Amino acid sequence: MMTSERSSPICIVADDSVFLALIVSFLLPSSKVLAMFPCLRDSGLNYLQAVADANNLSMDRIKVIGKKASSLTTNDLNHEKVNMLVGEPFYHGSEGMLPWQNLRFWNERTLLDPLLSEDAFIMPCKGILRFCAMSLPDLWRSRRSLKDVEGFDHSVVNDTLGACGDLPGEQQGPCLPYYVWQCGYTKKLSEVYSLMDLNFSEPIHSCFGETKVEFAHDGTCHGFAVWIDWVLDKENSIVISTGPESRYWKQGVQLLSTPVQVNPANSVMHVEANFDADIGELTFKSTTLS
Repeated sequence: MMTSERSSPICIVADDSVFLALIVSFLLPSSKVLAMFPCLRDSGLNYLQAVADANNLSMDRIKVIGKKASSLTTNDLNHEKVNMLVGEPFYHGSEGMLPWQNLRFWNERTLLDPLLSEDAFIMPCKGILRFCAMSLPDLWRSRRSLKDVEGFDHSVVNDTLGACGDLPGEQQGPCLPYYVWQCGYTKKLSEVYSLMDLNFSEPIHSCFGETKVEFAHDGTCHGFAVWIDWVLDKENSIVISTGPESRYWKQGVQLLSTPVQVNPANSVMHVEANFDADIGELTFKSTTLS
């Protein structure tokens, strides 16, 4: 049964998204919308009321709970099951974070699992981890490790600032959040690859993905742009892409310690990623095969 066909579906907005609660209530006027507002609480309620009044929207079907997912019980739902769970995959306050650090929605969905109906609609339905190989000479130079500068040893700042390039041995620098379009000269060297599906219809769990990368253009590969595309429906017909073409989202950038000259005829790399559900972190690793 579709959510819109239920007589009075219960929808939980799992975060502090004021506008999402109003949108759901407007599009599904028969629904009961429970806005969790775990951080905003009373401030969120006041702002929600102000926005509703300014736009002549009704608050009759919206209830602000002001609780975290871990504290929500069946008593808060009058012992009814939740038919729809929605969350906002992006916050302005999270723009300095890596894309997969916004996966708190998946964790909250897991905490709410006992309260969900068997056919509950989850939105977004899943996230797809995608990446492409990039030439990023300006960014790589700005993030390369420091050694002796004018006779002074500056290597101590490498860990502090997160040096990524020109590292010793097999050491790999951290993946860092950037607007790729702001990184000086950039060139996409490969097609976009899908590496891993993060299925929000299931409780959170660790995931692994790997693939071989073939290059579409000649150039110097300095690393990879990595991002998550958000799939809103089960049919995969509505996808919000957060890749380098979008100027509103940051991507994760994994720089190589040593740039690699590549060409379509002979160059192949192996890329793998592992998402650790226990700590909510993702590791990204690449190896040059030829």
